[in-house]
Amino acid sequence: MIIVQKSSEIKLIELLNLIRDPVGWHAVHFHLNNLLDQYKSEYQFKIAVNLIHDMLKGYEGGIYQMVDNSIIVVCGELDKAVLNKLVFQLRYLYMDDPISYLDTGEENKDFCTIYDLRQQWQEFSDICSRRMALLVRKNSAPERFERVSAPAQPVSENIETRSSTLKTGFNVLQLADVESDLDKADIQSVLRRQPICVVSPAMSVRKVFDEMYINIAHLRQLLKIGSDFISNRWLFKYLTQLLDVQMLDFIGHNINRYMESPVSLNLNVETLISGRFAEFDAVLKPSAKVSIVIEIPVMDVFADIHAFHLARKEVQRLGYRVCLDGISVESFLMIDRERMGVDLVKIQWNADIEEDLTSRENKDVIKAVSSFGSNRVILCRCDNKEAVQYGQALGISLFQGRYIDSLISPNTKIEN
Repeated sequence: MIIVQKSSEIKLIELLNLIRDPVGWHAVHFHLNNLLDQYKSEYQFKIAVNLIHDMLKGYEGGIYQMVDNSIIVVCGELDKAVLNKLVFQLRYLYMDDPISYLDTGEENKDFCTIYDLRQQWQEFSDICSRRMALLVRKNSAPERFERVSAPAQPVSENIETRSSTLKTGFNVLQLADVESDLDKADIQSVLRRQPICVVSPAMSVRKVFDEMYINIAHLRQLLKIGSDFISNRWLFKYLTQLLDVQMLDFIGHNINRYMESPVSLNLNVETLISGRFAEFDAVLKPSAKVSIVIEIPVMDVFADIHAFHLARKEVQRLGYRVCLDGISVESFLMIDRERMGVDLVKIQWNADIEEDLTSRENKDVIKAVSSFGSNRVILCRCDNKEAVQYGQALGISLFQGRYIDSLISPNTKIEN
């Protein structure tokens, strides 16, 4: 699978002319040119291209970034399951943009167009020809990139470089102020613990470990940031990398206080393969590492699958367990859990998913939970009893959320 980022319209026509028999060939046109401006940075397009390349590695075909920044993928012998997973994961990558999902939560059909070239060869060829003709007439094909036969460089630029290129609504000086404020902030005041527990049918609970995390809403008040960095996922990711360093530094200097019982830590992939995590690891005893779970956001996984596997294998080698965080019930069914190689998976509860347990989807979930292991799946965001009961009916053993908090500490005034 080649990546073409120069003269893509012309190279795409060349590939089509080389395909003698279109049986088994598909084309997918991702209409990323319709994204909101904050999701159109070069950095974000690199992530999308890397994701596609990783999924289709070994397949014949090409990935073409058009002049308008839409992406066309042409692939041979692509079965339906892989095709569906490709569309799902790229849609998930841009889940915050309305081009991916409608306000109702339904998939936006305008996100991409799929062509089965066995039946739609002429239609797709005509579209590509018109795009090339329009490009020739305009005579303005940008020569920003060179054709390469390997994926774009992994997205691992340093924080300083990225801060000047992200379309965040912040300028560089504002980001510098935020970094300075973070250095001075009292991290302890926004550090929270929320238990993950085994819950019996009678609703008795037994804590397995605590998730340690930074309460972002309280942090925003502490930093007095005017812009809403929470809603800008790319800026949010940038800031969480800074917070990773702050949290590791704080916990690393307070090991006896914060590591006296099993915990989980939310960390970015970039953090895990950094020297700062190596420094944190060096101060821990081997016996402490086996009681620590590293939670990695699913979006981080798909942003750079190579970096994820590198980080995941290394931290597991060191003795930590790894949890894939932030997935929905639907994505739990789509993700190749065995290939991910994780020890735990955290599924987000959503009241909309509760329905007849005899439905096809719920039967598939029950089977998937059983296959992965009921004691390896966590249902989080459980704010009521019904959420726990639903999870138990699916075979899930571990739960997290405000309802669980209320069972353990009914009189607490601290809300997670």
